[in-house]
Amino acid sequence: MDWKTLAKSPQEWANLKYNDPRLDAFAEEVEKRYQLPTGIVLAIKNAGERTNPGQVSPAGARGIMQFTDSTRKLREGAFDHDVDDPFQSIDAAGRYLKELIKENKGNAMAAVANYNGGPSAGKAVRSGKQPPAKETQDYISRVKEYLTKKYGGQ
Repeated sequence: MDWKTLAKSPQEWANLKYNDPRLDAFAEEVEKRYQLPTGIVLAIKNAGERTNPGQVSPAGARGIMQFTDSTRKLREGAFDHDVDDPFQSIDAAGRYLKELIKENKGNAMAAVANYNGGPSAGKAVRSGKQPPAKETQDYISRVKEYLTKKYGGQ
């Protein structure tokens, strides 16, 4: 079953793993759709978040791309979606990353830091510093390592 068929089969979503090749194929489609750097959505999904559909973090972030309610409501609900639908979550992450890259003056790693740790983390990376939280530092390291292994660096 390809990703297009899977997207229409909600009964299958509960058993998906975050790194399912069909979700990877959809993440790559989203990167093209929103003209994002190659691998950025895939790396966040598979190395940054590493969460399966239906998972909830201690902070209340939900779904495969770990959206919080507050993030989903940003910009008058521009990123609101059904967090239980992995395809909606991946698409929302693509839209959100497009905005974050723009806000971070084209700096994709600052956008990744912002995605995980908020605007102060993005600002730190944009100015050549480490984000304040160790969790975000580790997150960025995992994303960079994933990109390097998969694409030879960016």
